[in-house]
Amino acid sequence: MRPTVLLIALALVTLGSGQRLGAHHSVPVNFDTSKEITVDGVITEVVWRNPHSRFRIDAKGTDGSTVEWLVEMGASNTMKRAGFPMERFMVGDQLTITGWPGRRDRTIFLRETVLKDGTHLDPEMRRAAQVQP
Repeated sequence: MRPTVLLIALALVTLGSGQRLGAHHSVPVNFDTSKEITVDGVITEVVWRNPHSRFRIDAKGTDGSTVEWLVEMGASNTMKRAGFPMERFMVGDQLTITGWPGRRDRTIFLRETVLKDGTHLDPEMRRAAQVQP
């Protein structure tokens, strides 16, 4: 089979499979890596997947209303290799997220987090420590 015919057949099989293809995107394209922000909230959704895992959290807006934030982070397999304790993130848990603000409203790329019990997690530095009061 010629390479062109093979490529066309592969494209048709992929398109016809009904599978949604996940598009990987560059972090600096979607997040301002020159700034950091902090958001306190309650987890409403946890999704561990590749190429980016994510949380949704409800936080208090400046007017006191509930505002939903999308928190993106590394791929689930990357987070596991870094020793990030995925089982510690459950819907209803309160946490503080520090990270790069998104170029879209109410999005943030996780750089570090502090769990309700004071555990400080930094997936890039591979450390977890109790924060002293």
